[in-house]
Amino acid sequence: MMVLARYCKWFCLAALVGWGASAAAQTQATLDAERNRLARMEQSLENRLVEAEDFENELLAYDYKLGEAREALENARENYEQTRIDLTRAEREHEKSGDSNSERQLRKAKHAFDMAKRGVDSRSRRVEIIQSSYDELKAEQADTEKAIARNRGRIAAQKRKVEDMVAAMLEKAETARRAAKLAGGEAAVKKPQLPAPSVAKAESAEPAPAAAAEPAEEIDEELLAYVKREQERLQKLLAEEGEGKQTFKSLSLESSRGEPHDFEFLGHNQYRLVAPVKAGLQTYEVSGFSTLRFRRTIPAEDAGKNYVFILDARRLSRPRLIMYPEYALSYLD
Repeated sequence: MMVLARYCKWFCLAALVGWGASAAAQTQATLDAERNRLARMEQSLENRLVEAEDFENELLAYDYKLGEAREALENARENYEQTRIDLTRAEREHEKSGDSNSERQLRKAKHAFDMAKRGVDSRSRRVEIIQSSYDELKAEQADTEKAIARNRGRIAAQKRKVEDMVAAMLEKAETARRAAKLAGGEAAVKKPQLPAPSVAKAESAEPAPAAAAEPAEEIDEELLAYVKREQERLQKLLAEEGEGKQTFKSLSLESSRGEPHDFEFLGHNQYRLVAPVKAGLQTYEVSGFSTLRFRRTIPAEDAGKNYVFILDARRLSRPRLIMYPEYALSYLD
């Protein structure tokens, strides 16, 4: 009976060890999935920060345009006021003399007044248009700043989640190590010499550890929204008449850990390529912009997958590098 009891004890221990290995594999898979989710959040934050910088540059340009438009409107109003005075004077002179010369001066004054009025109207409309665009950009910038704050909060929470999972795994590993050490000591003293067939039978009764479930491919909602915005921006730009000047006849992209790839010119100083990526923090350089580097985070589960790279070179002083996984396009409506 004692031998049977000890045999049952070791059978249960073997089952627990097998279950523990399966649980550990599943826990590791879950941890990997959460780390990938964190990397995607960081990727989305990087995209948002690039957008925020672009809004800032756009607003600076609109500040300059708005200042010029307001100055032009002020000059037009001054000219309008002067032509109004000149018209009043010409009308009085024509009432006095009524000759052909005063009539000619009156016609000239009326024409100048009409042109000045049109000038005020057109410049007023220009100020309104620029102001409206400026206000829209400010609203979009505010939305982007809020999204950045949300992203930072999500990332902080996700980091805590990953850290808690790692701490829990380490604690379980330490507990298992101690249990294994204790079990090893007991085995050296008390383990019976069981017949080989019985051991084989016990092993055959032990179910094989379940394979760790591979996490399904997922896409972060922030990333998907970013891809939609950039697709809409690009389509709207390329729909404009003409292609614009191709500033660069040849452009290539090279990462810190990869081969160079050539861009294709789309029009309006937009350049595109599709290339596989490597996981981790990557630094990309574009030929022709040797001092400009783009740092991006690539999730581990995207390693080897194709990414779409779009270089927006309309502003030569601050070109933008847009990038996202090619498979994200299949999620668009």
